[in-house]
Amino acid sequence: MKILMVCPDWFPNSAGLAQSCYDTCKQFIKHGHEVKVIVAKDKNVDHKDLNVKEIPYLTRFGGRNPFTFNIFDKIKEEVEWCDVVCLFSYMYIMNSQIAKLRCKGIINKPVIHFYRGSLESNFLKHVGLFTKLSKIMYDWLLAKPMFKCVNHVISNSEPTLALMEQKYDVSKDRLSYVKNALYVDEYPLWTKENKRIVFIGRLVDNKGIKFFGRILESIPSNWKFTIIGDGPLKKQILKLKDKYDNIELIGKVNHEECLKLISESDINILPTFAEGSPRSVMEASACGVPSICFAVGDVPNTIPSNCGYSITPYNIEEFCSKLELLIKDKDLRERMGISSRKFVEENMDWEVVYPQIEKILKEVVE
Repeated sequence: MKILMVCPDWFPNSAGLAQSCYDTCKQFIKHGHEVKVIVAKDKNVDHKDLNVKEIPYLTRFGGRNPFTFNIFDKIKEEVEWCDVVCLFSYMYIMNSQIAKLRCKGIINKPVIHFYRGSLESNFLKHVGLFTKLSKIMYDWLLAKPMFKCVNHVISNSEPTLALMEQKYDVSKDRLSYVKNALYVDEYPLWTKENKRIVFIGRLVDNKGIKFFGRILESIPSNWKFTIIGDGPLKKQILKLKDKYDNIELIGKVNHEECLKLISESDINILPTFAEGSPRSVMEASACGVPSICFAVGDVPNTIPSNCGYSITPYNIEEFCSKLELLIKDKDLRERMGISSRKFVEENMDWEVVYPQIEKILKEVVE
């Protein structure tokens, strides 16, 4: 099968999303398929070892979302080459443009949407005006084709399937739930207590940065709070650093360094307002590190009760109570860490997940 994958954000400009897409492409190749990848043309794009084509764009709306005119002219050759077009994430204008082309009959190949992102809107009252308006406008103007115009949606969030049916009238037979995946054996295991709590993610509104002040009140001064990531709210972290000496702001790091830091942490936290299936939680579990996260998107399916805590959305007091419990109880942390590793081995390793994706692609293409 010839697969055209569209993932506008690529290395080094994206971390978790690009890594997930890259791993998916490598699985396709491993199982005998040919893959070409369409990405936005940025400085120093790292093609890795894939066949990547960079598409020039005019601007990035909100500093993030690349936009271009006449996208079909730029990908026509690749579309004619492929058997199926895969759009990675619902959050990109370029992906929405391509989905619309299928509705118009300009693209006559099957189109599969690998849903990544956060379609839910119940978090909007907790974020700033710009984030709120951007989300509302995108879902109203651009998200609809990602669900209405494609042949099939593969979602990494089971609870979101019902919302897709309700919001965009997508029939059940065009929806599938497949968990995120990783190469579990490649993840270094936690081995000893380091008195470190880690957060991995962009420093933006919807990652719950506004809760960091309350969270730090629950972290003892002899424990580090390590923050891996960068973004527009970095100044808020720097202000907190003036008050709390135990903040360790790492910034962006490569994937290998990130995994090393996770495996040297004792607890992973993600007070996010909205997620599909958070990669940082999955990676912490693979390292044998328990997580605490609000129960948004697929989090309840990613953190079983013996692997960490899936917290009532936005209840920061409950969140901090569980954090304090794990800080105090080393034995509980270790038990949860062991259970977390076992859970991803049995449910989220590529050997388990890939056959589900392959089956869907073959059914859609045939």
